[in-house]
Amino acid sequence: MPDTKNEPFVSSPMRDNWYQASSYYTSSFALITTVNEAGFTSIGPYQLSFPFEVIERRSWMVVSRPNSNTHVNVTRTLKCALNFVEYDEEHIKRILDFGYPGQTPEEKMVDNPFTLIDSPTPGRESNNIYPKIIQEAYEVFECTLDVERINENPILRDAASAHLLLNIDNILLKETWMKNLGDNGKTMPRAALTYGFRGATKFWFGEPKPAYALPIPDKGPNHEVVNYIANRLDEDVKFTMDACKQLTGIPKAFLRPALEGILAEAKKRGAKQVDLDFVLMLNKERDN
Repeated sequence: MPDTKNEPFVSSPMRDNWYQASSYYTSSFALITTVNEAGFTSIGPYQLSFPFEVIERRSWMVVSRPNSNTHVNVTRTLKCALNFVEYDEEHIKRILDFGYPGQTPEEKMVDNPFTLIDSPTPGRESNNIYPKIIQEAYEVFECTLDVERINENPILRDAASAHLLLNIDNILLKETWMKNLGDNGKTMPRAALTYGFRGATKFWFGEPKPAYALPIPDKGPNHEVVNYIANRLDEDVKFTMDACKQLTGIPKAFLRPALEGILAEAKKRGAKQVDLDFVLMLNKERDN
């Protein structure tokens, strides 16, 4: 690798597809399955695919070529599935073929290396609306296009690229990865990396190294750490900041189990919010 740390910066020209032509943007990618009018499921790989809303709403943004197969299909059906697969060198070569423009879905799917199956979600079995999903994926996001919010926003509606704002209806995980979520996780999926299309002749990919974990640094207000952990436990019950301030004395090793216990009590009692009064009430009941 070249040693560039002492080199001066120079200006890079602003070109179309600047993230590939004027700079380096490294990311994973989604394999988006959609279905055409004949009920045929095809796969489109997308690097410009990333979380959009992460608090209260769950949504995803995909930037697509206008009139790509994915864009045509999802604007008709409003449905798609984002499939994420682990690194496999042989699969990478075929994924590259999926992204070649100007082919029909049937032509793109010749020699498809993946197994397409019906979704396990009731009501989303494949037909001419719902696509199949990829059996080999480690996770799948089942999505619905939010036409109303796209039409309300001129940036999304009038852009030269197609901006697909997708509401995430369901997140499907393989059982192993479901168990791996949270503090007990020991590893991470080996998601392939891409640098995109460069130099008019090549598409660059990268093989991931094993992931590793570092402990959260002991800096900043402790109640913010508690709040960060607590409000990622459940989508229906939220912890207030005052409640989290009351919980800062719990040792880190026992923090998540303690929060899960409070959450279980809140759900048992039909509470949608854990505030200071709720925590004080539980403490009083425990002391008695």
